[in-house]
Amino acid sequence: MATLSLISQKGGVGKTTIAVNVSYSLAKRGWRVLLVDADMQGGVGFSLTEKSKNALGYYDFLTELEPLESGRIEAAVLRTRLPGLSLLTRGSRDALDRLLASEDGWPGSFARIRALDELLVGQEYDLVIYDAPTGITPVSTGLSRVVDALLVPEQPGPLCLRSLPQILKMVAAARTANPDEERPKLAGFVLSMTDPDDPSSLLDQREFRDLLPIELVLETVVPLHRDFREASRMGVPVAMMRERPSASSLIFDQLAAELEARLNLYDDEDNPIEDRDDYARLVD
Repeated sequence: MATLSLISQKGGVGKTTIAVNVSYSLAKRGWRVLLVDADMQGGVGFSLTEKSKNALGYYDFLTELEPLESGRIEAAVLRTRLPGLSLLTRGSRDALDRLLASEDGWPGSFARIRALDELLVGQEYDLVIYDAPTGITPVSTGLSRVVDALLVPEQPGPLCLRSLPQILKMVAAARTANPDEERPKLAGFVLSMTDPDDPSSLLDQREFRDLLPIELVLETVVPLHRDFREASRMGVPVAMMRERPSASSLIFDQLAAELEARLNLYDDEDNPIEDRDDYARLVD
């Protein structure tokens, strides 16, 4: 069992695209994956299902006053057409209204984040993946303290290089808060939104890799690709757009394979994945 949070200092770096598609790829590889939309923008839910607009979800449980109950949380989880992949959406409009109505802008607490994480981990999953809010927020920092590992999408360039120290400080602060557990570990940085046809983009990638130890930057690079935007519009992972997997979808299979090793996951022959209608919406 492992928990992973995707974090980023700035928006527009492909964080949600990576969260959706690598979760799908990991589930295809036989893992029981729960994808949690912990970003208040709700990008994961909007990318996968119309149900996300009204579904009970993460922020409902995080902000309401009722005690957390495992059965109620389990009932809120949406099952997808791919065996092994489940989704907990961002939450209802009422949850967002509670956030906006709070005098300090945040009615939740780290204790609540940790308690909710413990209940999600207690479900029958091999991996829980959080799409955390962009920037340094109470939720993103709280999740960083409770998960096993962090994955950081970065668009290489001047802005990325300036924000890098803040991300590293966030990781260091989370580890300091868990001196006896040695977590979270840094699963790595994944370069994204790159242009393989632009020489300056390739130069930015080399400069970024030169800044960090080689083991901290994953080999997989996620480029800009129109398939990713089209898949989000259709409400499916990119691998479900066509009958045969496109080259763009194989990128996330490669990333999933890298993460298996970095998260200490192992082959699981007890969870075979059956073929499904690749043109169907992932969530009913």
